[in-house]
Amino acid sequence: GILATKGTLSSELFNKTVADFKGVNVVEQVGFGLVALIESGKLQSEEIRELLREYLQPMIDANIDHLVLGCSHYPYLVPQIKEILPPHVKILDSGAAVARQTKKVLESTQMLNPDANHKGNPVFYSNASPDVLNGILEDKYNIETKDF
Repeated sequence: GILATKGTLSSELFNKTVADFKGVNVVEQVGFGLVALIESGKLQSEEIRELLREYLQPMIDANIDHLVLGCSHYPYLVPQIKEILPPHVKILDSGAAVARQTKKVLESTQMLNPDANHKGNPVFYSNASPDVLNGILEDKYNIETKDF
């Protein structure tokens, strides 16, 4: 199953990728409203749980064995998703792949910090409410608001 934004599901790259998996039954679901709820700090709300149950039940009924999260916001929902999905369903998200690609781009442009493996005090930047990001990060990091 694939839970993604409408933009992801309608993208050319997504459709080309799905076409490569002939013989695989793909169940797609747009996660209408999930990003807005996450960004407004309602990560633990009953509203988000209800939407997830609504979106995931058809996938459960179709007996999916993998769930692909097609939005950078959706990994924050993994704990709630695990409560709904049967335990055998493997959840896949793009976070690690995005990090690897980011590192590759930084290396290719000689912009990678040579001290990148140094465990310092990271700073997170937000162009929205820092309170929401602070909640997600459990008040463990410095968050600065920037207009970008």
